[in-house]
Amino acid sequence: MPLLQDLYEELLKQPEPEAKRVATALELYCTGSLTMISGIIFILILVGGVALIVWYLKSFYAERANREKKAEEHRIKHGGECILEWSGNLASGAPDAEFGKLVVEVPKKRGDGAARFYEKGLVLEKKRLPYSEIKDVLLVAATPGPKFTLKQAARDMGVLWIYPKKGATIGLREMNYQFDNAIMEKIKQGLGF
Repeated sequence: MPLLQDLYEELLKQPEPEAKRVATALELYCTGSLTMISGIIFILILVGGVALIVWYLKSFYAERANREKKAEEHRIKHGGECILEWSGNLASGAPDAEFGKLVVEVPKKRGDGAARFYEKGLVLEKKRLPYSEIKDVLLVAATPGPKFTLKQAARDMGVLWIYPKKGATIGLREMNYQFDNAIMEKIKQGLGF
């Protein structure tokens, strides 16, 4: 990694008067009494950056551990089974042989298809995911109101992220599904997350 000292030495080699002027301004930091101060400032910035990253990661993993604990309590409450608790009206539809009765259905905005949340699992197009195979669920709530630009639409879009223990993450995005923050929150909480 280049140091301030390297820049100072390269500037001294240049014939232009502007280079000499910049080199003179850097001289105190590279050869004089401020050399130690510039090193200390660099170390302080580095340590501060590392401390910020460690703090962020600690809080992220603490929140994840809290969600995992809630999900485990939810499983214990249901005798070790992963079940979607639902207090609202049930969706009308045929039950699934593996996952039981249909609890809630989130239709696509265009075309046929829907995300179907059954009592014991999720069916999304050709994907079938038992709730016992989910390690985490996160909700990024949609921001209401008109979106005039693509940037606003992307920034304000709601997503229900479902993280399976194996395989690719599933995202129910507002741009593809009829997204309702209240329903998505009930699904997340109903799964114990």
